[in-house]
Parts: sequence; C-alpha cells; structure tokens
Amino acid sequence: MTTVYDYIANNNPHEAKQLCESFGYTITNPRSMSHNLKMLVNQEGEVALKPLMELHPDKEILVDYFGTKTKDKKSKDCGCGGCKSNYSSFAPFEAYLNASGKETDAKTLATNTNTIIFASALVLAVAIIFKNDK
Repeated sequence: MTTVYDYIANNNPHEAKQLCESFGYTITNPRSMSHNLKMLVNQEGEVALKPLMELHPDKEILVDYFGTKTKDKKSKDCGCGGCKSNYSSFAPFEAYLNASGKETDAKTLATNTNTIIFASALVLAVAIIFKNDK
C-alpha cells in the first residue's frame, strides 16, 4: 500500500529533500525519502505536515474535490450561507492535522455513541425477556 509519504517522495524527491533540510535534517540516504518524510512529521508534527501537503502532486485536485469554502474578504456575510466563494488551500487538511496524537472530540463522541447503543440494546433485551415471561 502506498502512503502519502511514498507518493510525495516518488513524485517530488528534490522538494521533499529540501523540506527535510529546511528543518535542519541531513539526508544521508535519498532512497529512503519516504521514511525520512514520515520521521520528519513524527518529530516536528503539524509544523512539518502543512508544507509537506503543499508538495503533494495532486494538491489542486484534492482542494477542488474536498475543499471547504471560506468567506470572501470583499463581501459581507449576510448569514445566508451563500456568501462564501473562495477555497482555502489547507481547508481539506485542517481536520486531519492532529499529528500530536492527542485525543479529539471525535473519539469522545464515538465512545459516547457506543455507550448509548449498548445501553439501548440492554434495555431492549430486558424488555423482550419480560414480555416472554407473561
């Protein structure tokens, strides 16, 4: 399976090397550039991930497809939701930049949802058991 690190390293090796060097790392084995990029993001976090995503060969396609709209600075937002017109270059990636590994609200929500589903199934099972006893 090809990772985003493999894809960027294979399609933009020179820029990937420059990115690693801009963070003060020395590349000793250019053949393992994918691993170098992964280690860079692991060590530096979101600070390195944003410029790495700028190197993605298909960035424009991803932004067009997954991008969210942001407010146009020239127009006033009337609250209708239709006043948004520009795509943010980092918009599709902002939701996935939790490189620090800290727990997010999504994980808490998933845990709460699982608890509610389990409790509902338990109540339903008890109701069926009592209905069959009559």
